Amino acid sequence: MSGPLDAERLAARAELLDLGNRWKQRAERLDEDDAESADLDRALAEARERRNDLTHRYREWLPEVPLTRDPHSGDAVHWPLDPVDLDGWFWNYEAPVRRRPVRLPRSWLALTGAMRIAQPVTYTPFMCQPGPGAPYVVPRILDAPDVRAVISEVPVGRHTGWAIAYFGPRPSVRLENDWGTQQYDVYDEAGEWKGWADNIPWPADWDFDLRPWLSSGRLLWIAPGDSALTLRQGPASCPYVGIEGPHDLAYIRKGTLEYH
Repeated sequence: MSGPLDAERLAARAELLDLGNRWKQRAERLDEDDAESADLDRALAEARERRNDLTHRYREWLPEVPLTRDPHSGDAVHWPLDPVDLDGWFWNYEAPVRRRPVRLPRSWLALTGAMRIAQPVTYTPFMCQPGPGAPYVVPRILDAPDVRAVISEVPVGRHTGWAIAYFGPRPSVRLENDWGTQQYDVYDEAGEWKGWADNIPWPADWDFDLRPWLSSGRLLWIAPGDSALTLRQGPASCPYVGIEGPHDLAYIRKGTLEYH
């Protein structure tokens, strides 16, 4: 849904990741050194400072991708994410490098996602969990009064991602972790960020049969490649109905993909 990044921005990303990963490895090696000296302490502090600086620059690099639209207010949501590949720190499951959107609708609840992983699997020096291999909804959230969800397609390099965003009054149930992470942001009724919470992902809690939800109007969709984020209703012509793929969680690390 986002336009292609130019060569300069792609090169900047590659340099940030390469240098950042190198400084992280150096910091880890120095931290494992049992020797005690002022020189070692200075070297470790420098490695961490360099890594932190590159992390900050990567966070600012993330492009604002037109992602979804609030069915209640009609507000468009642009999300800072890494659409280049899964080796970006945005997709680091245990320590994601992200920034919040500048503005979210007051009815914003959660962002989940799924992804069809292209082969060969991208090498990542960290654990990556981009969701199951087919789009789904979370009935305990979508059954809540006045809650609606919107599904859209999000290309991530060679991979096909599907973002499922939830909007509505705060339900009295636990929400889902942000796409690809271990936790989710909590907002108050005014839309102000309040902190974090977490949920243990469990595929048995998900529903991959989208047709009934589309027919009911609880689930809406945006056509692939539609940067205008036009909301569409009903299962007729919906490209997300019947997508086949693993219903278990994907685990990617160092070029290896497993589902369980």
